Amino acid sequence: MQSNRSPANRPSPTRQSALISLLLVFLVTTLAIGFVATPVAAHAYLSDTDPVNGEQVDTLPEEVTLYFSGDGVVTADISIEDPDGEVISEEPEIDPVDSQVVRVPIGDAEDQDGMYTVSWEVLAEDGHTTAGSFFFAVGDEPLDRDTVREAYDSDDEDESIPPFEAGSKALLIIGVVGLIGIPSTAAFAAGPVFSRMDGPSRETIDQRALRLLTGVAMLTVVSAVVLGLTRSTALGSLGVGTVSAFVETPLGAVWLAQVALSVLLVASVASVKLGLIGRLAGYVGALLGGLGMAGTIAWTSHSATAIDRLSGTVIDFVHIVGAGLWIGGLAVLAFAVVPVVKTARRSDRHLLAGVIRRFSILALIGVTLVVSSGFTLASWHAPTGDGLFGTVYGFTLVTKLVLVAGALMLGGVTRFVLLKRLIPEQSIGLTERLHAASTDGGLDRLPGDGPRIVSWISHSMRLEVGLLVAVLLLSGVLTSAPTAAVVTAAEGPSEAIIEYEHDPVTMEIVAFPAVERESGDDRFVLNVDEPVVFEVTFLKDGSPVESDRTVRLLAHAAEGTQFEVELEATDDGSYATVQPLAVAGEWELRVTGEPGGSYVSQWVDVTTIDSGGVGDEEAQDQREGDDEQDEIEGHDHAGHHHGHGDVPASPLQALFQFGAIATLVLGVLAVTIEFFELLERDSS
Repeated sequence: MQSNRSPANRPSPTRQSALISLLLVFLVTTLAIGFVATPVAAHAYLSDTDPVNGEQVDTLPEEVTLYFSGDGVVTADISIEDPDGEVISEEPEIDPVDSQVVRVPIGDAEDQDGMYTVSWEVLAEDGHTTAGSFFFAVGDEPLDRDTVREAYDSDDEDESIPPFEAGSKALLIIGVVGLIGIPSTAAFAAGPVFSRMDGPSRETIDQRALRLLTGVAMLTVVSAVVLGLTRSTALGSLGVGTVSAFVETPLGAVWLAQVALSVLLVASVASVKLGLIGRLAGYVGALLGGLGMAGTIAWTSHSATAIDRLSGTVIDFVHIVGAGLWIGGLAVLAFAVVPVVKTARRSDRHLLAGVIRRFSILALIGVTLVVSSGFTLASWHAPTGDGLFGTVYGFTLVTKLVLVAGALMLGGVTRFVLLKRLIPEQSIGLTERLHAASTDGGLDRLPGDGPRIVSWISHSMRLEVGLLVAVLLLSGVLTSAPTAAVVTAAEGPSEAIIEYEHDPVTMEIVAFPAVERESGDDRFVLNVDEPVVFEVTFLKDGSPVESDRTVRLLAHAAEGTQFEVELEATDDGSYATVQPLAVAGEWELRVTGEPGGSYVSQWVDVTTIDSGGVGDEEAQDQREGDDEQDEIEGHDHAGHHHGHGDVPASPLQALFQFGAIATLVLGVLAVTIEFFELLERDSS
């Protein structure tokens, strides 16, 4: 159908240039995601200590050093207790050059033999508090089995979510999403279409959009204040002193910037309502302020602090901006444009179709950025099936993905079914081309009744907004919970059990902590030089049987090292000792005893590896390589690493990365098609 549009109403070259610029920015952003969407191994947890966990040293060290992987430390509360339970540590010192390193001086304590317990709690740069403990021993005195087990069991990652922090963070994200999407859609999608519409309808849409913008600006400032006050309680009870101490931290400085920026946003929107500045200037100010708030959120996110400052910030920033273009823009259509069109003249119905077409470009850009960056974030923070389906973070992420899929289906119905029925006499370009020879499962047979279709569009959009608001609320939970990668990495060590039949008894041998081994593997895999609890139990009809002679453990390494120890009887009927295997490689263990008067002897194969999962020669090569790298980078803490080594991607992680790239490719294609169709339509 030919257009009778006058030259004055044709799109200007400036507007077409703006459309082309928008497409170029989108393409550059997708390329940026593609470059940074690579597997990263680092996450936020205690990665190393000196002395190491369970190490036996000859004399009490002058200080204990903790190395954290991923997150830098803002504040640290660390105490060291001697064998008598007395605190002997002084105030911890965060390294001014590397905030992942914390040193704890030991005061003038008596150098007595026994086990020393280190309890730590730190506030990380992403605003979350983590805690744990480890131990080391002084002297050659054997370690106690129960004490060693308790030390390991107390170091599990806490998956609890602070409700006030999660709630305020979710509301802050909703506010920022609105600040980005509302002015973008009002200026790019609604404004150009309704600029050809005179009378009260256009003014009503502008007023509704401004009310939405005012609401999200107020939400932003309130939630930002509450979030900072909630995070400050990590330093103590809420009060002037606590808040003052919090604002002196890097996280507190970011909070001050958020509060100042959100106050300026409220002032800018108020100036528009009072007529002090123009509406377009207010939209630009709100958009820039929203982008600034998104940058502060991304700067303190899990990804920025635990993965990589630059890559993590970019991906999180893109994720928030994409959500803003999609969700914030959809709110303008659902609560500002559609209600006005429902009551407007029948001849104005085509204006809604025009807004939806223009918004489709913003929505496609937003969806592409959200989904592709979301896959990248998932590959970082939930890289394994256990993490995705066995943690609070993973379950929340799966729920979020289901809701996003539902919202995408509703958006597709609106764009490709209802819009076609709204003005059936017009071709709508991409929709006609994609669905010329298809059926819609019944929806395509909806009558072309304008008011009824507008009502369907209204219900569909509002339901889509509701689902996406739920997604944003879940985002607050995700950003406040420890990531699945951190939880699975911080899970307690495994216990390996092997049973041997010696008629009439069964010999059960336990090694703790142990490295998980494949099913059916009849050997122990242990970390080299780590204190291991060896327990031997003789069972008859399921009940422990006492040994008539001393139970002994003989250990022999392939390279010649060997030792023999006696196992001590425990209250639960087993026999136990705590011993480290000091050489990486192959070992043979021999356990002997005499349960019920019958002498038994059993050989057990053992492989010891370093914490990186390699054997003796490989470990030496790796240590030499790490030392060379430390020299290149100027590090002087030998033996310490943050865990940034190249780790092969898991199958699930590789799937997420493929999803990110595939989404980018399909998104660029869809946006390009929609973009040039809009140019062609506006030029006709």
